[in-house]
Amino acid sequence: MKENKYIPGIYNYCDRWCERCPLKNRCFLHAREEKRLTRHKARGEDPYDWNIVMQDIKEDFKETLTLLRKFAEEQGIDLNALPEEEPEPYDPSNHPLTKTANNYFKMTRKYLEELRKIINKEREDLAKRVEIIPPAEGDIETLRGIISNYEVISWYHALILVKIHRALQSKMEHDKDEFAQSDVDGSAKIAYIGIMKSMNALKVIYDWNEDLRDVTLTLLVEIEKLRNGIDREFPGHRTFKRPGFDK
Repeated sequence: MKENKYIPGIYNYCDRWCERCPLKNRCFLHAREEKRLTRHKARGEDPYDWNIVMQDIKEDFKETLTLLRKFAEEQGIDLNALPEEEPEPYDPSNHPLTKTANNYFKMTRKYLEELRKIINKEREDLAKRVEIIPPAEGDIETLRGIISNYEVISWYHALILVKIHRALQSKMEHDKDEFAQSDVDGSAKIAYIGIMKSMNALKVIYDWNEDLRDVTLTLLVEIEKLRNGIDREFPGHRTFKRPGFDK
C-alpha cells in the first residue's frame, strides 16, 4: 500500500471475476492469491487440494486475529470485555427482493443447462461445416461471442443473489452506520452491475437462438424486476463510488 501499487479496498467492491478484471494487478488480494498459488506449485503441491486450502485458511485466520488484537490495542479496546451475546442477525430470506433474486437464480440454473447443450451441439455442427464450407469459419467468432455471454450469465446469476442478500442484511442490521452504508450501497451496486451485464447477455442469446426465446424473455422480465427493486431499495448505489472502478 505504501508503494501506491495497490488500490486500498478495491477488493471490497468487486465481482471476484479476476480473469476479466482490468485492475487485478492493482489488487492486493489478487496479488496475495497469486503468491499463494506460486508457493504451492513450487513445492509440488496442488493449491486446490482441500487439505492445502484448509491449511491456508487456518494461517489466514491466525494472521487476521493477530491484526485484530493489534488494532484493538491501538484503539484501547479490551476484546475480553466485549458482550458475550450478540443480537440475532437479520435474515432477509423472506424479503420480496431476495425471493425474486432466488427465483431468478433457480430459473437461470435450468436455463444454463439447456443453453450449454445447444452450444455444445452448435460447436459440433460448426466443426463439420468448416471442413466442407470454408466461409463457415466466420461463424466461429459468433459462437465465441455466445460462449462469452453464457459465461457472463453463469457468473452473475448466483452473485446477484448473494450481493442482494448482503445489502439487505447490512441495511437492516446497521442503520445509520457510515461503514455499513458503504457496504449496503457497494453490495447493491455490484448486484446492479451484474444485472445489467446479464441483461445484455440475455438479449444476445435471445437474438441468436429462436428455440430459447420464450424462456429468455421470461428471464429478462424477472431480472428487470430485480433492477427496479434495487433502484427502489438502495437508491444510494447510483452515486456510490467503488475504489479504483468508479471516477
